[in-house]
Amino acid sequence: MPQVDLDTIWLARGAHPGTPEGCVMEWVAAFAGLPKTDRPACTNALVASIAMHLNDALDDEARQGLKELIPELAAAVRTADDSRVDRRVALWCAQTMPAPTGAGLRALHEAALEAAGGYLDGHVSEARCRAAAAAAAEAGARMGSIALYVAADAAHAAVADDPGSAVFNAAAGAVDWALGTGEPVEWFRALLSAHAAARNADTGVEMPVLKEAVCSPA
Repeated sequence: MPQVDLDTIWLARGAHPGTPEGCVMEWVAAFAGLPKTDRPACTNALVASIAMHLNDALDDEARQGLKELIPELAAAVRTADDSRVDRRVALWCAQTMPAPTGAGLRALHEAALEAAGGYLDGHVSEARCRAAAAAAAEAGARMGSIALYVAADAAHAAVADDPGSAVFNAAAGAVDWALGTGEPVEWFRALLSAHAAARNADTGVEMPVLKEAVCSPA
């Protein structure tokens, strides 16, 4: 594996094919000994998307904080069932956001999160989860509450045959919230831990990693 000194590299905004510069995901590829790309095939697509969002949203100084997460990003590999892993990451994203104010809205927010988690764990019905998602989405639209929207997306993702759009919408809302907290890199560090935990959530054993997805030199 090529030696990449994480202390001396510089993270730049955007992709940089054909130049010495690199965004965080291009440096993940270099760290893993792969050809230069901002979308290394080994990395979980949701995690990579969030990393690129942060890379381009942060200013030059704050962006450098992502360097220390490059080894963890290289370890955030795809699995044979990333759709289920992504559902759990979407739920984690929703859980990190503060609940809306007002008892009624908080109750809808909590119901959506509990239904999503319960459905993924096998003790909440699909109908109940869909109903909680719809109620949170309706209230979110009425009140302009991003937290309710994200909770609704997480619940929709839990029951969807194809959770892709709901998963990415939940993550996008949470990332935007995290950027406003002043600690987006620490939030992302916790997300990487949540992604690793999601791979183990069902069996207690790490889910099988796709052979072709392992971040290693070609």
